[in-house]
Amino acid sequence: MKKISFIFGLFFALILQVQAQTADEIFDRYYNATGGTELWKGVNSYIIKQAFVANAPTDFTQETKVSVANQGILKTKTILKRDFIYGANPTEAYFRVPTGSLDKNVVYETKDLSDKDKAGLKREMTDGLLPFIDYAKKGYIATYVGLKADNGKPVHQIELSGKDVKYNLFFDATTYLLSKLKTNLASGEEITQEFTTYTKAPYGISYPSASTYYSSVEKRNTKVTTTVTFNDKIEASVFKK
Repeated sequence: MKKISFIFGLFFALILQVQAQTADEIFDRYYNATGGTELWKGVNSYIIKQAFVANAPTDFTQETKVSVANQGILKTKTILKRDFIYGANPTEAYFRVPTGSLDKNVVYETKDLSDKDKAGLKREMTDGLLPFIDYAKKGYIATYVGLKADNGKPVHQIELSGKDVKYNLFFDATTYLLSKLKTNLASGEEITQEFTTYTKAPYGISYPSASTYYSSVEKRNTKVTTTVTFNDKIEASVFKK
């Protein structure tokens, strides 16, 4: 009984403490908790390497290269030892599909992405690292929903709404690290990511290195491990069709 009273007391104390907070204040606290605003402003490129494991034949690895200066993204998804490549730059958006058998030299068929897939890939380019970076420039509206309880812990919930996507972000009320991200797409798919471990990159920024992933379409829980490299030089030619 004392433990329950203590938890409720802590919860309401936090409410009184943060009742005047805004979405931008929460974002700033996240930046500060993960390395500082100046480091985040200095990100010119990044490479994300991930492994998605659900103990299923569809387990895959993925590498995503993004250059802010070149406005380019190259995403390589490797499944069953075959690479599926998606790329975009300011004038092109395409995908490459491997053809032929595994025992022969890989030959790729390259096609243009549809407008819908192009928009999705470019959203990954601008939102993949953090959806709320420069959110106003992207046409998003950020709304501070309030202090909530999630898995027994107080979190700050912020809704980030755009034309074809809506994010709900949950920040730990003590550390201000992002603990959960819900993404609702125009297709009706809802993706839930829960971030359990943060790792500091040599550049100085901390990022979620272990998480879980659940899609309302795929309907299976997937464990994700992530490494991020910041500001490696990526030539513009990498993103060309």
